Amino acid sequence: MGAVRFEGVDILDSLGQIMELHTQHYKDDFDLDKELIPKLALSGEPEDRRLLWLSRPCGTYTLREWEVYLEGSHANKVWEFYHEQTKDPVLAYALSIKDVQDGKVAGNIYPLDYGTHVERVKLLACPIGKVAVVFEDGANITIPYRDRRQLMNELVPVHGSPKSITDLPENERELAVILKRERLKRSCHATNGDIKEYIDSLKKNTLRGKLKESRTAAAPAHKPPSTKKEPER
Repeated sequence: MGAVRFEGVDILDSLGQIMELHTQHYKDDFDLDKELIPKLALSGEPEDRRLLWLSRPCGTYTLREWEVYLEGSHANKVWEFYHEQTKDPVLAYALSIKDVQDGKVAGNIYPLDYGTHVERVKLLACPIGKVAVVFEDGANITIPYRDRRQLMNELVPVHGSPKSITDLPENERELAVILKRERLKRSCHATNGDIKEYIDSLKKNTLRGKLKESRTAAAPAHKPPSTKKEPER
């Protein structure tokens, strides 16, 4: 299959079906995705609605796309880890959230070649230059990344513990240009696809899908009656 996109789909429903086919353990990771994605969908920041999502045999992850392109950030390390350090088969997607309709998060889904995408991120990732810290007392302070540990030690006694820490690029314009170029290329090279047909193809090609098919084929046409009580689950 060439590059494809699925436009105007129910994002959580689609990702949930993919997760059920591909993720065997730690499925409750997707509960976190179902909380995070709707919150980001309602954000006033456009970049909060551009995400990367992956499904692996042991869990899922939702990450802001721009943070993945920050070299050494948590999101960057997560995105690269499963390609570099494991042999897990990974299904990866770019998400472009449009709006929330009748409680459903609607938008576009772009399937990615995970390994190829990781290698491209490694070439294009921008250095971290600053860190935005929100403290316990509500203070929002941006500090140089290089001096963050020393400055945090000085700020915590004054403002309390940090509630959130966000890495920021050294050059915001450079990162914006990279993201714009990558998204334009992704969109221009993709053709419209049918999400139902795509998920049906996953049912045939994923390990769980093949296992389910084999069980169905091996099952007897009529199950004989039994008086044996099944064990409680």
